Amino acid sequence: MPVSNALAASDIGRGIFDLAGRRILVTGASKGLGRELAVGLAAFGARVACVARNEKGLAETAELISAAGGPEAAVRSADLRDSSAIQQTVDSVTAELGGLDVLVNNAADDHDSPIEDTSLETWQRVVDLNARSVWLLSKAAGPYLRESGGYGKVINVASVMGTVGVRDNTAYVMSKHAIIGLTKALAVEWARKGVQVNALCPGFVVTDMTTHMHADETGSRWVTRQTPMGRWGETTDFVGSAVFLSSRASDFMTGQALVVDGGYTTQ
Repeated sequence: MPVSNALAASDIGRGIFDLAGRRILVTGASKGLGRELAVGLAAFGARVACVARNEKGLAETAELISAAGGPEAAVRSADLRDSSAIQQTVDSVTAELGGLDVLVNNAADDHDSPIEDTSLETWQRVVDLNARSVWLLSKAAGPYLRESGGYGKVINVASVMGTVGVRDNTAYVMSKHAIIGLTKALAVEWARKGVQVNALCPGFVVTDMTTHMHADETGSRWVTRQTPMGRWGETTDFVGSAVFLSSRASDFMTGQALVVDGGYTTQ
């Protein structure tokens, strides 16, 4: 089979997933899924900037990146609910990295309660981090991504809860649906500007955010029963998808919500 000019034979295999020289900003990188993605992307050669509020957690992530053989990480402590902090963080990170190729919007918050018991302040807290910050980060990073030589990519970490509805979680579900909507709109807006925008939608994952469920026998059993693969997701289950969405392998993919959920939403 002939190989196209755009993809030489030497690129087949790991070559199209190689992230060497790529500059990636990952939010929420001090723990959980964000930490796993930061370490995984660095292991494939990317120079990763880790952003979160927790300075101790960020330092630990940077150490893990070093231990995995990745390039030295940049770290920035920032409150992503603060619009001025977002612009400043993106500018300073890009200056340190010498540019920006990929933005991974991962930082998130959650709250479980019926709508009648959810205060406006709680709703605002969740939506400000989960949706508003993603819009602001994308806006701030856009000029840098468009300067990356046709390689610019945005990965918005949404959720299966951005594709379905569940009870007692209106703020989170609403915010994750908003992320998928932003992904589609921005993908169209930037399609001819050399930037692809996609969403990664994890299913139920063992992280600090889901402790209340996976540490509860009844809640944990419900997840394993509802998931055809019969288990919770681990943070390592999403590294491959993030590498794909960050690499040349996804160059003709934009505006999509990549669901990685053990089959939960297929039912």
